[in-house]
Amino acid sequence: MSKLENVVIVGRTNVGKSTLFNKITGTQRSIVLDQEGVTRDCIMEKAEWNGVPFNLVDTGGISLVKKQDFISQQVYNKVENVIKDAAVILFVCDIQIGITQEDKRIARKLLKLQNDACKIFLVVNKVENDYTRLRLYEFEQLGFNQIFGVSSHHSQGIGDLLDAVTQVIHSASSPDFNQGPLIPRITLAGRPNAGKSSLINCLADEDFAIVSPVEGTTREALHKRINFNKAIFELVDTAGIRRQRTVEEGLETMMVKNSLQAIRHAHMVLLLMDASEPHLSSQVLKLAEYAFDNGSALILLINKFDLFTPEMLAQLENSLGEYDFIVKKLEVMKISCLNGKNIGKVLPLVETVWERYESKLDDIYLTDLFKQALVKTPLYKNGKILTFYKAIQTSAAPMRIDLIVRNPELFGQNQFAFFENILRKAVNLKSVPVIFNVRTKKGTFATDN
Repeated sequence: MSKLENVVIVGRTNVGKSTLFNKITGTQRSIVLDQEGVTRDCIMEKAEWNGVPFNLVDTGGISLVKKQDFISQQVYNKVENVIKDAAVILFVCDIQIGITQEDKRIARKLLKLQNDACKIFLVVNKVENDYTRLRLYEFEQLGFNQIFGVSSHHSQGIGDLLDAVTQVIHSASSPDFNQGPLIPRITLAGRPNAGKSSLINCLADEDFAIVSPVEGTTREALHKRINFNKAIFELVDTAGIRRQRTVEEGLETMMVKNSLQAIRHAHMVLLLMDASEPHLSSQVLKLAEYAFDNGSALILLINKFDLFTPEMLAQLENSLGEYDFIVKKLEVMKISCLNGKNIGKVLPLVETVWERYESKLDDIYLTDLFKQALVKTPLYKNGKILTFYKAIQTSAAPMRIDLIVRNPELFGQNQFAFFENILRKAVNLKSVPVIFNVRTKKGTFATDN
């Protein structure tokens, strides 16, 4: 297994670095007190996000500004060494205090360190209401391209931050497809009362989740491990997600947030719709896009098919055809938890999609495939022909492919769609997301899809 990349948390004292460390690692290794300089040692703990492991380093109360006393000088030297080995640096500031002179000094020092091998994210902590969110622009003067507003204490905004961190680590790390068996985490999602709890009971062959016609019966994400064909799957039942205008404050808001978090952490999502809405609603499409954007495999299950009339079936087929641009990427199955229609086919389909999700494609095959396509259909941007050199699959589950190109800044969504279409025509990747990155031969990273 390749060496884990280091993600280092830095910043002046008492801005919430240790709280952030504890939230990400799920530990209490860093002592959190409202007092400067509590942590003097760098604390390292293994962390993971969406299946991507890394070492998280807390520099605690260690300042990046040199001080005269002996102990401060020692800890300063220690953090300097840690930063040199970092793939990502999280520079934490406090929005309630605002930008201090020490923040500015640390920013100037970090900007000199930023390069292709080390990305720096500005993390503005204690962003806990609309007023503080509106003040985020003030921190742009520190000179960093990416700013994340978070509340370490309330666990807000940390998911988006970690998505960006793991994206950098994916690009920096060597491919490693031998990390041992991964237990697929499969989340059931959809509107309230679409049959998620009924389905998980059918798949688990027991009354695991409470089933009721009353919307909102399931409030928290429920986890259940099952065995199938010598494999282990972890099923996650979630609260129903209603359209935003129907979501009230308080408990239901938290239920929706928990459901979206479960989708974000899923390897695969079983997205349910039913006869009460016999067409692809904007909500279903948004959930599908959200799952794919988060790198989750996705299967669309149309439940309560026993209730579909011929008119409803015609409406459904028309809707599937209308949104063929996304439906053609998905496995779609019609089921009924009530009479058992196709329930026995769900887990075999999950197993098939999982094999695709974990697949590793040969780099030479990918390179030749794309080069042959570009000979027939060259790509242009701003009058320039786009030059492609090589394709490298950097990870599986989800599938990430680096495109080695000239002028990576010229590659955007249209170009990524071209490569994705070519790949999907050649390889059956139904229900599997494909994430493209572009970089130069020297490794300069530009963007991703």
